[in-house]
Amino acid sequence: MQNHDAIYEDFASKISFLEFIQDEFRNADIPVSKLQNEIAELSSRANWGTEDLAEYIKRNPKSFQIFEALFQQLRFTNAQLIHFVFDITRLNTLNIESIYEYVILNLKHDEEFKKVFYSVLQPNFNYEDFMEKIEKLSKKQIIASFKIAISKYIDKISRDFKVLEQRITKREFEDFSIRFANYLISNLKINDMLGSVNLYQYLQNKRIPVDTKGLHGKYAKIKVKKILDDRGYICVDHLLEQNNISTLQFSRCNKILNSLGEKVYCTEKYVEGIVKPKENKLKKFDLIIFKETKPKYLFEINFYSTEGTKIGINQNEYIDLNNLIKDKYPQCSFYWISDGNYWLTSQGKSRFVNLLNHFQQILNINIFAEKLDGFI
Repeated sequence: MQNHDAIYEDFASKISFLEFIQDEFRNADIPVSKLQNEIAELSSRANWGTEDLAEYIKRNPKSFQIFEALFQQLRFTNAQLIHFVFDITRLNTLNIESIYEYVILNLKHDEEFKKVFYSVLQPNFNYEDFMEKIEKLSKKQIIASFKIAISKYIDKISRDFKVLEQRITKREFEDFSIRFANYLISNLKINDMLGSVNLYQYLQNKRIPVDTKGLHGKYAKIKVKKILDDRGYICVDHLLEQNNISTLQFSRCNKILNSLGEKVYCTEKYVEGIVKPKENKLKKFDLIIFKETKPKYLFEINFYSTEGTKIGINQNEYIDLNNLIKDKYPQCSFYWISDGNYWLTSQGKSRFVNLLNHFQQILNINIFAEKLDGFI
C-alpha cells in the first residue's frame, strides 16, 4: 500500500517556483509618429477646461487613441465606451418619447449604427423594410431593439476605430466630445496626468503585460522541453507539420520517424481515438514521447501558483482521461506533470493525496527529469 504522506513529501520537496524566463510585457505599438500633432497640442496646455478639451477632441478625433493609451492597458471598457458614445442619462429615463426621438437621431445620422440596428430587428433588414414595418412596431419594440444594438455597436467600435472616428466628427453627435472631455477631467484627472509625464515619451515606450496565466502554463512546458532537449531527445514537431500530421496513429503513419532512434517527442498533437470522455472530441496532448515510432507516453503539463477553478476542471478531465486510456488504449500511458507552489498549500496537499487514489503517480518537473529514462 502506498504511503501517501511520503509520496507527497517527495513531491513537495521537488516543487519548482516560477522563474521569469519569458517576456512579461509586449510593446503597445501605439502609432505615435502619426499622432505627433495631436500629442503636441494636447501637451501644450497646463490646464484644460471641458469646453476647450471637447473642441480639441472634435477637431482631433484620433486623440481618442492617446487618451485610451494613457489611461488603459489596452482599451476603454465597453461600459465606458457606451457612456462616451451615447446619452446614458437620456436612455435611463422612463420618457419613451424622448428615447424614441434619440433612436431616430442615431438612425438618421450614423450609418454604421443603422446597419447594426437593422440586423437586430431581423437579418438582412434594410431601410425600406424598416420604413414599411415601422408602423407595425411599437415604440417599446424599437427602443428595446435600439438598446440591444448599442452593445453590438460598441463591439464594432472596439474592433474598428474608424467607426468611432466618423461619429466623433459629426455635428449631430458633438455631445460625445463634451461627455468624454468631462470624464477625462473629472474622473481621470487628465490635467494632473499631463503635468506629470512626457506624453510623447510615455506613449512611445508604453508596454503591456502579457497574460500571466499563459506565462505559468508555458513556463512548465518550456522547462520540460529543455530537459528533453538536454537529454538528447529530438523534437519532431516541424517534421510532423511538414507532413501535415496533426493526429498520430498507432501503426502506419509514423514511418517518417524510423531513422530518428528512440529518443523522439512531439508537442500539441492528437492521438487517434483518444477523446475527452465527456465531450467525445479528440484530445490534444501537451507532450507525447514515442516508442518504436508510435505514440507511447502521453502528458499534460500545468503550473499553478494559486488555487483556481482551472485546477478542478483539469483534475476531473485527467482522471477521466487516465481511466479511458487504461481501459481502451493499454499500449499508451498517461501522465500528469503539475508543478508550482499551489501544491505546497494545505489545499494543494489535500488535493494531491486524493489524486493518488486515481493516478499511480503524479509528476512535477524535477520528478519528470528523474524518471525520464524510464520512458524509453
